[in-house]
Amino acid sequence: MEEPAAYGKLGLANLLELREECLREFNFFDAYRTIKQRENEASLAVLPDLLLELDSMNEETRLLTLIEGVLAANIFDWGSSACVDLYHKGTIIEIYRMSRKKMQRPWRVDDFDAFRERMGFGAHKRALLFVDNSGADVILGMLPLARELLRRGTEVVLVANSLPALNDVTAVELPKIVAEAAKHCDILRGAAEAGGLLVDAMNNILEVSRQKLPSTPLMVVGNGCGSPCIDLRQVSSDLAAVAKDADLVILEGMGRALHTNYNARFKCDTLKLAMVKNQRLAEKLIKGNIYDCVCRYEPLR
Repeated sequence: MEEPAAYGKLGLANLLELREECLREFNFFDAYRTIKQRENEASLAVLPDLLLELDSMNEETRLLTLIEGVLAANIFDWGSSACVDLYHKGTIIEIYRMSRKKMQRPWRVDDFDAFRERMGFGAHKRALLFVDNSGADVILGMLPLARELLRRGTEVVLVANSLPALNDVTAVELPKIVAEAAKHCDILRGAAEAGGLLVDAMNNILEVSRQKLPSTPLMVVGNGCGSPCIDLRQVSSDLAAVAKDADLVILEGMGRALHTNYNARFKCDTLKLAMVKNQRLAEKLIKGNIYDCVCRYEPLR
């Protein structure tokens, strides 16, 4: 308070990171762990039905449904007071279904048609998927999208926080989530095996009749940070290494796609997906309202 400029100009990302550092200093290392586990279990229970629904669609319809699913599932954010209020009014599945029903296009920022056209040209070589929250967000939103990319022959790297922050999923938690999801899906199981995620988990997976499994790998990498936002100038060496061959980056969630990196330009195709859950951010960034959706696609130029 005496020297507010002592650390330079502080933005929201700095304050969120400071908050997590203070919690860890006083041994609140993962304050949302129990909530995350409960929401993961509830979401995994309905994942098989969602995958069956997706598999019944043609490729074009399925892609739109997947993007709608990512946007709808991004409502589960314990860092948003507006979303926390929703949790007292229904179960995780009820809220997800309600959110899905509201996914009417056009969205506030809607570049889906351009993204769909690009996806029709052929598979990307490697996609980095920067995931956000635990529970429905990652399991019913981003995992099915990752599965679609794998189906199209794209290597997928799920990029998650190295340290806990709010209810964000971490790189330590993701392999277990993938292993559970892989029990219900040959595509995920084959990709996880190819990416080395099921080396230890295979003992716990029920034996099922196997079809021919894809060799396209699914991997998990820690981003080197422990904040709801991310500064891409400061990432882990593992992420920097896998990023060299990436030709598609998908940033999901307010922290990574809006608060930070919304105006960032990349040397590859980029898709930024988020549901806006902060009124001030909605007005300032997209001239919209709370619960507006952002699907911003920026092709390689």
